[in-house]
Amino acid sequence: MGEDDVLTAKPETPRRHSRLNLSWRISLLIAVLLFVSAIASTTFAVNSVRVQLYAQSNEAVGNVHASVAALVQAEFDGIDSYREQTLERRKQTLRDVAAPLVVALDELRASEQAGELTKEQAQTRAKTLLKTVRFADNDYFFTYDLDLNAIAHPDERFQGSNLTDLRDPDGKYVLREARDLVLKQGSGYTYYRWERLNGAEPSPKVGYVFLYEPWEWMIGTGVYVDDIEADVDRRIEELGSSLANHFEEISFNGNGFVSIIDRSGDVIASGAPDLAYHAATPEAKRAFAAILSEAPAEPGIEVEQTISAPWANGSQKAWSVRVSTTGGDLDWVVVSAVPKANLEAPGRTLARNLTVLAIVVLTIGLALGVFVSRRITKPVDDITRAARDLAAGSFDPTSLEAASRRSDEVGDLARTFQTMGTEIIERERRLRDQVEKLSVQIDRAKVAAEVQEITESDYFQRLKSRSRELRDRDG
Repeated sequence: MGEDDVLTAKPETPRRHSRLNLSWRISLLIAVLLFVSAIASTTFAVNSVRVQLYAQSNEAVGNVHASVAALVQAEFDGIDSYREQTLERRKQTLRDVAAPLVVALDELRASEQAGELTKEQAQTRAKTLLKTVRFADNDYFFTYDLDLNAIAHPDERFQGSNLTDLRDPDGKYVLREARDLVLKQGSGYTYYRWERLNGAEPSPKVGYVFLYEPWEWMIGTGVYVDDIEADVDRRIEELGSSLANHFEEISFNGNGFVSIIDRSGDVIASGAPDLAYHAATPEAKRAFAAILSEAPAEPGIEVEQTISAPWANGSQKAWSVRVSTTGGDLDWVVVSAVPKANLEAPGRTLARNLTVLAIVVLTIGLALGVFVSRRITKPVDDITRAARDLAAGSFDPTSLEAASRRSDEVGDLARTFQTMGTEIIERERRLRDQVEKLSVQIDRAKVAAEVQEITESDYFQRLKSRSRELRDRDG
């Protein structure tokens, strides 16, 4: 390679590798960061919201259940209050009916003390009075001495008999407890079952007994309260029907419903019209048995469980069930049931919306990121291209005009490179001029040397000498 070639040779253009340029790498970095951030934040938000919404839905079901349980309890408390008040009126009636008898006995005893009657006569009249007096629904009085001998009883089966071991159908020693009561308190109430005078089935009865101390007689009476219980049962049945109508109007979490079942698994009232039908199936009986086994013994306590509901279709088999019991003698089980899928639905819907929102935000963020990265990296690309052009000898300073107008570090770099490139081009131009001048001088010296070499050769000298001889001869 000659000296001229060394001076005029252009630097070899670097090979471009097949890789992403800076703009796309920054865009890809932004996309990855946005994607990771969106996935992390969306996952956290979705899980948090799903948990919160499930808790809120479950709490709403709990509020409905608590309201229904409170309603049922309030209605039963009203019925129970009716029972207690009616029973108290019956008991008061017994005291009121017994009071005139005490007055009559005191008068007979006063006649005895006045000598008008003997003690035997007074007691005989008293016994006759006690056996024959009737009140209300043919109710009567009975009289025993403290050895529990029936000294005045309207039922001839007992009259004159010692009834110490008399028990009611439940095995309760009726007279023993009554004697203990009057010996301790003087008077009081007893509860037992007894058959009517007409031989009907034994019925619940409340008795009032008192001790007539002057003669040491235990006198008592009682009234049947089966009519009260029958009225209470009727009211409870009406309550069940009323609750069934009320429950049909209760709607929560889609097809959730409230029901009441008794301890035997029979449906008392339900917001699901076909629940009673399903309850007769073996699968439903097993489900009800599971519900009842978890039912708390005390009122005011709620138990939540998940069961495979026999009354649901295939897509809603898993149901969340809340169970509580009523207080008092009612002992109903309040059941609120809602598909688990319905409790999870708000969370799923919001999760889907959040996911869509995250995708939209990610797309917008990516587009903005690409736009911003392009604004940042385009001047760098211009500088890179200018560097390649400078290396190839085709650099145009005006190609960096847009980048040089920026006021940031990239603009400083563009202006510096623009100045540097201009100076390099100018320096290269001057160097080429110098090389061209030097080439001309080198060429002239070479010609002179070659001429001198020719003129100084023996051949040229001979020619020169021969030429001189020819001129001299011709002259």
